[in-house]
Amino acid sequence: MNTPTVKHPGAVGAHPSRTRALSPAERWYWIIDQLSTLTVCARVRIEGEVSTAALTAALRALQGGQPLLRLAIAEEPGGARFVPTDNPIPVREVRLDEAEPSRWEREVDEHEFAESVDWRTGPLARAVHIRQPGDVHDLLLSLPHCVADGTTALALLRQWVRLAADPDSADRGTSAPDVQGGPVPAAVEELFPDRYRSMSDPVPERAAGEDVVVGRVVPDRFVPFHERRTRLLHRSIDGDALARLTAACKREGVTLHGVLAAAMAAAVARDAKAEPGAHFAVGSPVAFRDEMARPVGEDEVGCFVSAVHSVVAYAPDDLWRMARFVNDDISARRARGEQFPVFSLLAAQGPAGVADSGPLVQYIEEHGSFNFFVSNVGRFDFPDTLGGWHLSGAQFVGGISVVGYLASSVTTSHNTLNWNFTHIDDAVPHARATRLADDCIRTVLAAAG
Repeated sequence: MNTPTVKHPGAVGAHPSRTRALSPAERWYWIIDQLSTLTVCARVRIEGEVSTAALTAALRALQGGQPLLRLAIAEEPGGARFVPTDNPIPVREVRLDEAEPSRWEREVDEHEFAESVDWRTGPLARAVHIRQPGDVHDLLLSLPHCVADGTTALALLRQWVRLAADPDSADRGTSAPDVQGGPVPAAVEELFPDRYRSMSDPVPERAAGEDVVVGRVVPDRFVPFHERRTRLLHRSIDGDALARLTAACKREGVTLHGVLAAAMAAAVARDAKAEPGAHFAVGSPVAFRDEMARPVGEDEVGCFVSAVHSVVAYAPDDLWRMARFVNDDISARRARGEQFPVFSLLAAQGPAGVADSGPLVQYIEEHGSFNFFVSNVGRFDFPDTLGGWHLSGAQFVGGISVVGYLASSVTTSHNTLNWNFTHIDDAVPHARATRLADDCIRTVLAAAG
């Protein structure tokens, strides 16, 4: 077998063990990212003196320690493959003359979600440094979903910041990454427990109660898949309001995720002017790092998530009943292993590239289990201080691409629950998305008392 020839700038020839084909799931995310951007972004604010040199050196050190950040993707005759690249992670610097606390939202909305990470040249990451007056800095780290979930993005951002705060450790990584330094890490699917690596029936049986008519987000208009744009609406809950919500969840015996998903389902139901008892399917991407054949920590790069859905009855006067149902339903689906069959489905029926992706994309559009979802990484441990720096606002937000119309990304850190809503432009116009987001916030705050 001939050594693959890399066909783009910045990449180098590689021993076969240092390349590998994209797995079915990686290939699927890569394909739909080409139709409509599917980027995962993590953000944090630093107050203190930060130099461009320190950030650049820290990124180089981060890249040197993470093989998946030293890769590009090449389209070979046999299919897409990860290949090594010596390109550094690019940093786009934004300098502001006047304070603009929400500028990071604009950068995500107008840039990070508008243009995919350049997988052809690599590496599969890029960064943004927003310099505000008064030694205030916002950092963004963006990665394609084929190699990252929300936890990965936040963990890499945390590593980047820690390296930047420790110049000695960062300086050790300022030389060019060793692209020949080791094999490409195994695909996530290779880490599944044996019983989930190959499933003869990749489509799970329908749960009881799913034969009802199920409501979804109805778009204002159909937007062609290749024209879809994810837009961002940032919301947050903190202070006494978050304390009341947390206490209420404990009192009612539900998780924060359960009540957030229930609130989103209720908001969609009200938007549809649904009657009480109408059923709506809300998706819940769930992490399975703790279900792998070996332990997988937060700092291990990859997309260790799948999605299950809950068909919940709209109860306008009892959010907690909806939340308890969502909690119980997710637990039951996870116990049945419903987070894994999609990987076997993609292995058996997934497209090879954009050219043959149309039937599956259209099927998901018309018959997918859900088209709105809540992705919640839970409480993420991000430092409050590093040396002379004060850190705040750590959170992630993910794009939607072609798998839905409305979503939200939730991170609890620095004593704040950051609830980032995303929507497909024109299909769910800004005014409608704003109403839905604000409805969700009002609903959970009212339930918290």
